[in-house]
Amino acid sequence: MLMRKTMFWISVALAIGVFSIIFVLTEQTPVQTSVLSSAVNEAVVAHHDNGMGDGAEASSSAGPTASLGVISDLGTALLSYASVRKWAHTVELLALGIPVSLAFVFWWGRPRGLLSRVPLSFLLCVFASLFDQTHKLFVPGREFDAGDLLFDLLGYSIAILACFSCERLAWSLIDRRFPKILWLYL
Repeated sequence: MLMRKTMFWISVALAIGVFSIIFVLTEQTPVQTSVLSSAVNEAVVAHHDNGMGDGAEASSSAGPTASLGVISDLGTALLSYASVRKWAHTVELLALGIPVSLAFVFWWGRPRGLLSRVPLSFLLCVFASLFDQTHKLFVPGREFDAGDLLFDLLGYSIAILACFSCERLAWSLIDRRFPKILWLYL
């Protein structure tokens, strides 16, 4: 019980920390965000140009090099769909969705109330996403971008799905290995 409460508060602290980082990044001017996006984009392109993205070369070799080539090609494909700035929203809200979901996992303990915990996690992440976009209205040169909300949705949806799926899997493994009386101590 004490361990679960401790993990809950650690998850809450992590969620607040990630949200604070998102808040600080939103405070950046358009020039600062462009510089940061350009630096990340250049790093991805440099990584790709170092031989990691040559699909023909990567597929002909076996082992880790082949999988790195596929990952690099995936990164290139994703960047061709949208900019680094858009995908950053997915990463940011994925990083926020994990501790938010874990806080709900540790708050309840045994997986009951899944139909209330998942929507609550989702709504909290939606609120954070909307707050971030609204916050941009008060930063000179920045504007509310509804397209960013879709990338945010992708990030926290993946996080919520992953956390609650892992919880269900973990409890199903515990149910098989331990007698039901031990549930009281977990």
